[in-house]
Amino acid sequence: EGGSDSSAFDNVLELLVINGVLSLPEAVMMMLPEAWQSNTNMEPEKKAWYEWAACLSEPWDGPALMTFSDGRYCGASLDRNGLRPCRYYKTNDGLMICASEVGTIDIAPERILEKGRLQPGKMLLVDTREGRVVEDRELKMSIASRHNFRKWIDEQMLSLDEAVASSPKLDSIAALDHTPLTQDPRMLAF
Repeated sequence: EGGSDSSAFDNVLELLVINGVLSLPEAVMMMLPEAWQSNTNMEPEKKAWYEWAACLSEPWDGPALMTFSDGRYCGASLDRNGLRPCRYYKTNDGLMICASEVGTIDIAPERILEKGRLQPGKMLLVDTREGRVVEDRELKMSIASRHNFRKWIDEQMLSLDEAVASSPKLDSIAALDHTPLTQDPRMLAF
């Protein structure tokens, strides 16, 4: 209680991961989603995963650059608005450097294999067990392809329009009376 918004993020992230249902990258992907709703170029599996995840949690729209580690995974993710800076280097001796500014650590140019800027909604991930950097698309497609999220959404999700169309008319449910709300026994059930 009384912590910062980053502290609240950390608490929710820990709750999602500690029970073993979601891996750390999955939980971060859920909390910091890409801008998926109007993205016509996104893979359908990934779009369905984000739609499923949106049923469980509101996005953390930041502005946020979150770094995380659990002993196996070490990474960073930028919220979908991309207002925080995040620069990275990959070196030829297996080092990944991630910082909010260029030049925080002096690296000889001949050591640099790749450098770049983390894009909005994207994730940098190092898997220390496999000893490699997992690319954003590979990571997210592997998560999104684990289950048929589109089937679940199509079979289980009920939109407000569908609920209204399938419900009886309001006037047939109960007649209005003059009982004050504070005395109406139905309010206890409501």
